[in-house]
Amino acid sequence: MKKCLYLSLFAMVLLLLSSCTGVSTLNFTEKDAENSINLIVNPSFNPYSEVATEALRGWVVHLDPAGGETSPVIIDPTEALDEGTSLRIDASDKSVMVLSDPFKARRYGGYYARTSFKTNSATPPIITMRLIVFQDNGKITNRFAQRVIPTSNWVRKTLSAGFIRPGAKFGRLAYLIPPFKEGSIWIDSAGCFEVHSFQID
Repeated sequence: MKKCLYLSLFAMVLLLLSSCTGVSTLNFTEKDAENSINLIVNPSFNPYSEVATEALRGWVVHLDPAGGETSPVIIDPTEALDEGTSLRIDASDKSVMVLSDPFKARRYGGYYARTSFKTNSATPPIITMRLIVFQDNGKITNRFAQRVIPTSNWVRKTLSAGFIRPGAKFGRLAYLIPPFKEGSIWIDSAGCFEVHSFQID
């Protein structure tokens, strides 16, 4: 009898522990975003000025190492998922980070991000797509990431995010492209949508 009681208690403790330490996974879809506003400015990477430094409205590009006479990042009017333009990153010895302008992010929001990628490189690098959430002072509260291996056809990668830590005020979508030796990578049809509310603020 005592043995049965101990076994029952042990099973209950295991159940409680597993419920406390279990990881919830989110899986939002394009359908969830149908009636939501795209939080990304200029999701198709359209040029807004003939001045190179002002052309890519809604995005910031960081190169490492910085400098050089030409940038490997170009707005491409000849290749796009839909009509319009895309962002092309040519092979170089530089690491490239493409970062969206900030958008409002809530602690209790659920977010769906998506972007399409393509390459003509025989040995493309692994791209990291991130949704980064910040406090007002710029301190990061959350990072959500998805690895992307681009192919010769457009491929859409998605990211679901939620359970954001306290203090969250804004988010940014980012693409990290390491140096690569040949060809180009194209990025198009970026989006980030608030698709769920876990609690009313």
